[in-house]
Amino acid sequence: MEQLGTVPSWENGGFMKKIGSQTIQFINTPTILETSSIVGPKESQGPLASYFDQCLEDEFWGEDTWEKAESKIIKENVNSVILKSGIPATNIDFCFAGDLLNQCISSSFGLRELNMPFFGVFGACSTFVESMCLGSVFIASGAASNVLCATSVSYTHLSCRRIALCRSR
Repeated sequence: MEQLGTVPSWENGGFMKKIGSQTIQFINTPTILETSSIVGPKESQGPLASYFDQCLEDEFWGEDTWEKAESKIIKENVNSVILKSGIPATNIDFCFAGDLLNQCISSSFGLRELNMPFFGVFGACSTFVESMCLGSVFIASGAASNVLCATSVSYTHLSCRRIALCRSR
């Protein structure tokens, strides 16, 4: 058994090791179980439109404020990935999510009904990748079996909402 304060390593049963200057390798490799995406009008006109789960004609999706629309979009997108995966929300250990609004307002309000531990992530366009990295560490360490990673990035003519449900192999 490791003593408190020791750094886990590959040799002493750690869950990951650093290889190179910017890369880590997991012993228990996380995998993406299911994904979902809802996009705005601009993306729905592009060549990838058939790959999105839902294409909105109206960025506000019938809501009267941008914040309410973003919260609705992230909530519906999360419900979609949960339904597609067949994993109940109660079996998702943590949620890593973010958006471009102050204090992750859209994400926190859109996800609060799920009643799961929530980590707000803000990295602008890198939010989704950061969420995936953090979720992967939780899965690889054994701290979680299933994590939800989500982001909502929106600009005047570009919007992208990504959701992934990840688990250990």
